[in-house]
Amino acid sequence: MFIDYIYLILILTLIGSILFLIYLSYEYRINEGFSSSMYIPDINTDAIYNLSDNISPVNNDYNVFINDINNTIHYKHNMANRQLLENAKTNLVKSKALEDLKIGNDNTLNNNTIFPSNEIIKTIKSRYNSQYLSTFANDREHYGVLVNDKCLTVNGLCKEDFCLLDCQKNLYTSDSQKFTSKRIYSANDAANIMNVPASDISSTNIYPFNIFTSAVNSNCLTINNNGITVEKCNLNNIKQQWAISPDENICVLK
Repeated sequence: MFIDYIYLILILTLIGSILFLIYLSYEYRINEGFSSSMYIPDINTDAIYNLSDNISPVNNDYNVFINDINNTIHYKHNMANRQLLENAKTNLVKSKALEDLKIGNDNTLNNNTIFPSNEIIKTIKSRYNSQYLSTFANDREHYGVLVNDKCLTVNGLCKEDFCLLDCQKNLYTSDSQKFTSKRIYSANDAANIMNVPASDISSTNIYPFNIFTSAVNSNCLTINNNGITVEKCNLNNIKQQWAISPDENICVLK
């Protein structure tokens, strides 16, 4: 009976040992499989350095691009400010010129806005070069123009379109030495005379001014650096614009 218990214990111990060996074998296979599946590759530090080197030029190009945009914006702002400054200077000069015109540096020809209705024109002054010419009245509507004690003559006995001839006596005057004066107060007046739209009249004209047209061909009295001519009227041409005075001019154009 006692021997039977010993055999039973040995058999149970053997079975337990076999089960324990089976368990150890199972655990080993699981750990081995897990280890083989968990492969961690080596990190390529050279690749990281190369990537960093490739990014640096991109950053530099981006910075250059941004700087170019900023420089362009600043340049445009500077140019716009410079243009505003130039416009302001131009407007200031024009304002000063208008103010000088209103004040008038020449007492003989200032206050031209209203010419006395009972007076005749005896002196005219060029808006172009400030030269003076003497005039005389044949009648209330027509004037003779004196140059070197001669009268400016259109056609008539001239070999050319105009010339200087002895002034005709009142009893024997012809249209060749007669000029009509017209007062120009605005761009609309100038446009009506030239038969053009007012938009074609120069914005730089300063009003009022007078023109003198020939009674022969309606061309305008014109002055340039070479002397007196009679040319087709162009009221945008300052050489045909004149200030007028009822006072006599001692010095005539030489």
